[in-house]
Amino acid sequence: MKPSKLTISIKNGLIDSINQSEVTEIIIDGASNRFVSAYAIPGIVDAHAHIIGLGENLNTIRLEKAKSKDELIQLVKEIDVKDGWITGRGWNEESWGNKDLHRLDLDAISSERPIFLVRVDGHAAWVNSKALELSEINKYTANPNGGTIQIDAEGNPTGLLIDNAIELVRDNIPKASNELIKKYVLDACYECLRNGITEVHDMDVHLDHLKVYKELDNDNLLPIRLVQYIRGFDGEYKRLQSHPYSGNNLQIIGLKFYADGALGSRGALMIDKYNDADTYGLELISTDELYEQASEGCDNGWDIAVHAIGDKANRNVLDVYQRLRSDGYENILRIEHSQLVNPDDIKRFSDLNVFASVQPIHCTSDKNMAIKRLGENYNFAYPWKTLHKTGAKLIAGSDFPIESHNPFFGIDAFVNRRAINEEITWQKEETLSLEDALNSYCYTPHLATGNSNSGSLELGKRADITIIDNELRQSNTIRNTKVIATITNGKLTKHL
Repeated sequence: MKPSKLTISIKNGLIDSINQSEVTEIIIDGASNRFVSAYAIPGIVDAHAHIIGLGENLNTIRLEKAKSKDELIQLVKEIDVKDGWITGRGWNEESWGNKDLHRLDLDAISSERPIFLVRVDGHAAWVNSKALELSEINKYTANPNGGTIQIDAEGNPTGLLIDNAIELVRDNIPKASNELIKKYVLDACYECLRNGITEVHDMDVHLDHLKVYKELDNDNLLPIRLVQYIRGFDGEYKRLQSHPYSGNNLQIIGLKFYADGALGSRGALMIDKYNDADTYGLELISTDELYEQASEGCDNGWDIAVHAIGDKANRNVLDVYQRLRSDGYENILRIEHSQLVNPDDIKRFSDLNVFASVQPIHCTSDKNMAIKRLGENYNFAYPWKTLHKTGAKLIAGSDFPIESHNPFFGIDAFVNRRAINEEITWQKEETLSLEDALNSYCYTPHLATGNSNSGSLELGKRADITIIDNELRQSNTIRNTKVIATITNGKLTKHL
C-alpha cells in the first residue's frame, strides 16, 4: 500500500473503476473532481479514540498547554463554570519542574466551587476540597476496588485520585444535556473528516450517550463511520444495550473492559515493580471476573476489547483470551494499547488471533516518562515490529483527545519513532515500514470489525478515500502532510 495518483470512478458509494493516472481524479456519479499534485490512499481509520472527549476538547480550554503548575492554575481560572463546577482535562505533571499536586493549590482558585481536573491520560484526577466534600471523601473513605485516594502523612486526601477512585467524584458532576453531547459528537466527527479520517473506533462509550448517537445516525447526520465499544465492566449494557446494533454510519459491536491503569499515573500493572516507585500498579479486574464477563458478552454476540498497558496486565488478558479460545469462542478479541509486552507473551497475539490495538504517538510523547517508570524493562515497550514479525495484526489509533487526532503524527511515530524535538530514533529495531504503517491505519482496522468491503482501493469496495498532498516518501515530512479531500461512502468533502 502506498499513496498513488489515480482516477477513481464512484457509483452508488462504491468504486466502479480505478486506474493509474498523471493527476488524481475522483469521478462521482459522472461529476469529475481533479486534484493536481495529490495522492490517494484508502480512508484512514482511527482504531482507538474517544469522540465525545475530542468534542469537549474542541469546546474548552486545553490544559495540556500548561508547562508548569502555575501556568495550569492560570488556565483553570479561565475555565467557564458550568452547573456550578469547574472541570477540565489535559494536565501532565511530567512536563513540570514542580510535580507536587495538592487540593490546596486548587482551593486557592476557588474554595466555594468544586474543581475537577482529569489528567491527560484519563487515569487520574486532581480535585479541590469542595469536590471532596461534595463527594463525601475524607480520611475515613476506603479505596475503591481498582482505585487509589492519595493521602498525606496525616491520612487526609491530597486531592489526587487514581483510576476507579475518579468515579467517586465524577458521579456527582451534573451530566451534559443531550443537545450539548450532539454538538460534541458532530464537532469531533467533522474535525476527524478534515484530518482524512473516515472511520473511528469509539472506545468506552457511555451508555447514557447511545441515544444521542442513534438519533444522529437515524437522521443521517454522522459524516464518518463510528464503530463503538461500550462500557462492559459494570454490566449495565445488559439493561440498556443487550446486543450489538447496526445503523447507517453507526455500529455498536463490542464491550470494553480495563485490566489496569496508565503508565503516567503508575497504574499500569507490572510483573516487576516500577523503577521509580514501590508499586506494581493496579489490577482493575481479576482474570476470573474478566473471563466471566467476557464470555457472557461473547455469548450475546459482542466482540471484546480490553485495555492493558503493563506487561502483567497484557499477560492476564492473554490468559483470559486463551481460555475463551479453548472454550470455542471465535469472537473478535482485541488488546487496547499493548504497550509493555513480555517477550514470552509476544507470539500469543498471533497464536490466539488477538488484535494488538496500538497508539504509536504514545511512544514518542511518553518516551522519557516510560524510561523513568520502567528502567531496563523499557526494552519491552511499544514492540510494534516484534509483534508484526510474529504474525500479530496491528491496528493503529491515536487515543484522542489524550493525543493529537492528526493520523500523520501516528504514522510518523511508526516510521521514525522519535519525538518532534528529537533527531535520534528510539529503539529503531521496532520501527515499521511506511507500507506496514499505512496498513495498520487503513486496512487491518477493518479486519477487526469483520468488514471485508473497506480498507483497499479496489473495484466494488466502499469508496472511503483520503486525498493527501504528498507520497510520504520523505520520512521527515510525514508529520507535515496535508489532507486535501476526504471521501466517505462516495461523498466528497474538499479541505484545501
